[in-house]
Amino acid sequence: MNVIKLMEYSRFLRHSYLEAFSKLPWNEFVKVRDASFDSLRDIFLHCLFVMDFWINHLLQGDAERPGIEFDDFDSMDKVKEYMERVESEADRYLSTVTPEELSRTFERKLKGGDVIQLTVEDMLVDFFQEETHHRGEFIALLWQMNIEPPHLGWGRYINR
Repeated sequence: MNVIKLMEYSRFLRHSYLEAFSKLPWNEFVKVRDASFDSLRDIFLHCLFVMDFWINHLLQGDAERPGIEFDDFDSMDKVKEYMERVESEADRYLSTVTPEELSRTFERKLKGGDVIQLTVEDMLVDFFQEETHHRGEFIALLWQMNIEPPHLGWGRYINR
């Protein structure tokens, strides 16, 4: 399976979910919902932060963690601007990825201090699954709000 295709699918879903969130009143988007992060906004921003850190920094040799504060994103426009910046930087890198780059190995330091070896492809798959489990949260939280999630499964995505 082509991991770049998975990244494109993830992007498609990210945009679909943000479009759905844009239709909510702001107070519903930031309401504490007792999930992995406090609100839909915070979960969404966490996913963007992970993309920024893992793809735009770690994979490109920069171990500095770019900091964000969820409360600094006090409008949907700010969330969209952050998404566009992070995706634009990631797209520049991903457009240059070769099979050799996918096979490149690097060390990743985990919370707690453990260091593991990963390939670039492993890291991209890890990012994909990170977003996938948070999309599951989005689905459940939207169902709790009686809103049909904008999800499109892989099979439908590749045949659209």
